[in-house]
Amino acid sequence: MAFDLTRSRFFGPLIKNPLWQGTIRWFSLAALVALLVVAWGRTTLPGIADSWPLIYTNATTLIFWVLWFMGLVISVPFFGRLWCSICPLGFVTEKLGKIGLNVKWPAPPFNWLGAISIFLVGLGGALYWNVHKNPAATAIFVGLALLLAVFSGLVWRRASFCGLFCPIGLVLSIYSRFSPIYVAAKDAGKCASCDDKACTARKSRWKRWDLGPSLVIQKQMWEGGCPAALTPRSMDRSACQLCMECVRNCSRSNMAVYYGGKNSNHPFSTPALVLFVFLMGLVTLALSRTWPALRDALIPGIHPPAWVSALWLGAAVPALFIFAAPLLTHFGEKFSGKESSGPSDGSAPPRLEEGEKPLTLWERAKIAATPFAGVVFGGHTALALVKLNAKAPYAQYLVYDPFGAASYMAINVSKTLPLPQMIVPLAVLKWVAIFALALGSLAGLHETKTAWKNSLGPLGKLLGYLSFALLAVFYAALIRHWLFG
Repeated sequence: MAFDLTRSRFFGPLIKNPLWQGTIRWFSLAALVALLVVAWGRTTLPGIADSWPLIYTNATTLIFWVLWFMGLVISVPFFGRLWCSICPLGFVTEKLGKIGLNVKWPAPPFNWLGAISIFLVGLGGALYWNVHKNPAATAIFVGLALLLAVFSGLVWRRASFCGLFCPIGLVLSIYSRFSPIYVAAKDAGKCASCDDKACTARKSRWKRWDLGPSLVIQKQMWEGGCPAALTPRSMDRSACQLCMECVRNCSRSNMAVYYGGKNSNHPFSTPALVLFVFLMGLVTLALSRTWPALRDALIPGIHPPAWVSALWLGAAVPALFIFAAPLLTHFGEKFSGKESSGPSDGSAPPRLEEGEKPLTLWERAKIAATPFAGVVFGGHTALALVKLNAKAPYAQYLVYDPFGAASYMAINVSKTLPLPQMIVPLAVLKWVAIFALALGSLAGLHETKTAWKNSLGPLGKLLGYLSFALLAVFYAALIRHWLFG
């Protein structure tokens, strides 16, 4: 049962009043600039043999890679994509999009290749250039993202950085299908008969600045409509950034923010499926590092180069898990002459009706891949919990030394500060991590009922369930070896 948050005495005014959101956005932008300053040019410490001494004592690397990134994963089951509504980069690009050139977004695939490329650059930077360990490299990476947000806002319309370049938004769209918070219409009939379309319509107005007796500037300003270019009454809720604009602008007060109810059962979008392959690879690589012997046994060849291991576990193995069942079903139906149609809601009959088009292999994969997101999300959550539990306590020293050098020396050289201890004992944490993986796997297993109903044939379902179970057991074995000893 879903609860309408707009009717809440506490949450209703917060949702309908944009002041709190704007305040947090300005604060997050100021914090981002401060973190760039704190990290700029800081890499090593003179006379210290440790290659990355500031990885956890510098505010930028600790906040960006541990507190924010790992905390974001853990927050999704409770708050969905709420981060997108207060993200400083989204704020910048959305503000500049009102005064920019207002160019239409590029056509596929150019409207999502940027986000995939940035994700791969970040993954490669973490694996080979240790960006996540280096404050200066982190500052450059985040600074370039900020410049890209400025550029995209000045060129393209709406919140273009979010839609064209942000990989975090794509990751959250994959995970937020299991989140209970979403925006939807109260009455679909009212939306169908609506004339002003305030939730989607983008309006322009001219603004004039008198800068002197002979200097006048006029600029066309664009405002209104969904910043992510979605149609709120029929959108896939996992794509919604929870900006609340449609809730505030609806002339009939027909849009609401709900908490609870069923998970999203929409298929992946094309960019989400592409990124999901590499996201599964990222989680698999991270977990497999905890058991080197098993990892090496899964990689073909004897002592292969690091890039071969990364490609195998980071791309080839995930693609095999995701596409094996759709491939078997697709070509089995091709050879047998029995083709099926399977929309995302699972309500269609298994055989094609007259006039229906058969599913393409890619369409079938976009539907069939969604249950695996539960297992990957569970594994990622386990990683995030362990990382936060071990490294978040370093935050207590940031107030006194955000740059990190003095804290590192006091902890590791002079021993005048204690080494931060884990928040939760390992004896408790290991069961919490396993529980997180189990919950994610159960959520994914529940989704197989609708996702695989018409997208996979009998043999495809069998292979799908075997692949699903194998991935879940593989992750569980890695976590058990890592945390249980």
